Amino acid sequence: MREYHVEQADKEREVYMQERRKSNRMKIDVTIKLDPVKNGESDTTNLKKEEFTVELVNLSKDGLAFKSDEKLQLNTYYDTNVVLWTKETFDTVIEIVRMENYGDGPTLYGCRFIGIMPSDQLKIQIYEMVSENNKNN
Repeated sequence: MREYHVEQADKEREVYMQERRKSNRMKIDVTIKLDPVKNGESDTTNLKKEEFTVELVNLSKDGLAFKSDEKLQLNTYYDTNVVLWTKETFDTVIEIVRMENYGDGPTLYGCRFIGIMPSDQLKIQIYEMVSENNKNN
């Protein structure tokens, strides 16, 4: 496991945490729409809208992170369509597994892919390799 040193300016303290992700995350600046999956177990009754847009922060072959002002619950599921840098798209179902909010402003949500095709995971991995190669040159 990798260890990261994270500073929270608004808390004026340092936090040490261990990286638990299996895959590297890449920064991405796009928006996606989330549509709640109604399965009888997920509590999405507090949503302002049936479908809403969020700001994607990063992406890996196993999941993504986004910011939103919506108050979402852990272990809830959403259908989404992700648009990659190449303008290719893929449909997937995500589960919210982590959330962070240190005061006012949007909450950061961490999600894992529940339904993603292996070919779509490969697209993400290829972009990651190309992006890393461009950084090193």
